[in-house]
Amino acid sequence: MEGTIFYWIGWMCWVCSTFYMKKSKERFLLSVFFLVLIIVSPYSFVLGTIKINISIFFILLFCFREISKKSSKQKLYLLICILTISLAYSSFLLFELYDPVWLLFNRNLMLSAALIYVTLMLVKDFRSRIIALLIGAIQGDFLYGIVVTNINFSYDIGSFVFLDVIAISFCFIFIWSSIEVLLNHFDVLFQKNTKEKHG
Repeated sequence: MEGTIFYWIGWMCWVCSTFYMKKSKERFLLSVFFLVLIIVSPYSFVLGTIKINISIFFILLFCFREISKKSSKQKLYLLICILTISLAYSSFLLFELYDPVWLLFNRNLMLSAALIYVTLMLVKDFRSRIIALLIGAIQGDFLYGIVVTNINFSYDIGSFVFLDVIAISFCFIFIWSSIEVLLNHFDVLFQKNTKEKHG
């Protein structure tokens, strides 16, 4: 069922931010963000001939808030990464539209894998990865939606299929970034112990 993965991951994120993070303004904002995102996800509005899910605007607001904290140089690099990810996303969907035979297994997993790969290759820190992934995927979905509606296909921007894809991608990037932090921590401890032995 479409949206199931998004709801599962969304609720897990809400539980983690509400009960496991230290009390702070950031914890409160994250908890509210995840809760509102889950609540508004079934609702859409029509703009011309395009149907748009309300939840993507909350995602964009969250991402723009995070971007505002970065320097001009970081913003410029993020912009380039976002454009690359959006092109990768829309290109995948266009290939699927014109030649669906090349999809060897579940298309959501293949699309998530493509987004994850591009994001991990381009961006190094966790927060920037999430921002680039989310905005890039949303822009790509908008671009694809505009293209297909111009050739008289119906398409919902930010549908539950889209939300499933970004939820899978978010979850994997979170796990990958956590493993990187853990390995880096062990590396620092190993180097410290080595210096103490030779010191």
